[in-house]
Amino acid sequence: MAEIEIKFGGVNMKGYEETIEEMAEDFIEEHKEELTEIIRENKDRTEDYIYEVIYQEWDLLDKIHEYLDGGWYGFLRSDFLNDCKTELSSCAKLLELVRNPEDDYGLWEGQEPQKAIETQAFFSVRADLYFTIEKKIKKMINKKR
Repeated sequence: MAEIEIKFGGVNMKGYEETIEEMAEDFIEEHKEELTEIIRENKDRTEDYIYEVIYQEWDLLDKIHEYLDGGWYGFLRSDFLNDCKTELSSCAKLLELVRNPEDDYGLWEGQEPQKAIETQAFFSVRADLYFTIEKKIKKMINKKR
């Protein structure tokens, strides 16, 4: 997906992709010591093995979920969403911007329509954040070996 450039008062504003990139950097920085330790302890293993330890044993997806959940409502007020008047309109706009829209209907099955859209947006953003963090972790593994 091409980066969408958003202007406000003639000034370029940070877009979705840049925000996801910054969040991934923040996540890595927040957990750098733990990740470095796992990589160091497994330096003689394959890159795939080290990543599986991070994914499975360290529970990467849950940590990303907690990280995003903790800042979700702040994220909905991000610069690139400033023209949205409600959380619902922010979520709808996010669903237009995400690279990996979540399609597991079981995540929002039985929810009221507005809550279902918010849930789909959350899990879609989480997927984009996950793939961005995954790339950064794999680079860390490759560099530390």
